[in-house]
Amino acid sequence: MVGEGVEADKAQAMMWCREAALGGHASSVTLLEFMRTCDFCGTRNAARKLCNRCRTARYCDGECQAAHWHREADPHKGHCRRAAEASEDGTPPSGGA
Repeated sequence: MVGEGVEADKAQAMMWCREAALGGHASSVTLLEFMRTCDFCGTRNAARKLCNRCRTARYCDGECQAAHWHREADPHKGHCRRAAEASEDGTPPSGGA
């Protein structure tokens, strides 16, 4: 999935990591915890809320989600629109986080 954007790569990595964790690979459990990091504040293994629109961004809570959406530098709003448009026409999201 290289070249299809950071979010597509992250989703693929999480899938493989889950499979490895279920297979008993201890290091993948640690990596999976790291990948469940809040996309706004960076808190590890606390990201329980997904963006309802793109389903790729993870957050601790609604406060982090709102803050990331409105952040001046690289807000989630731009990525989310690209991801939603891509899912409508069946192509993967382009660009980075």
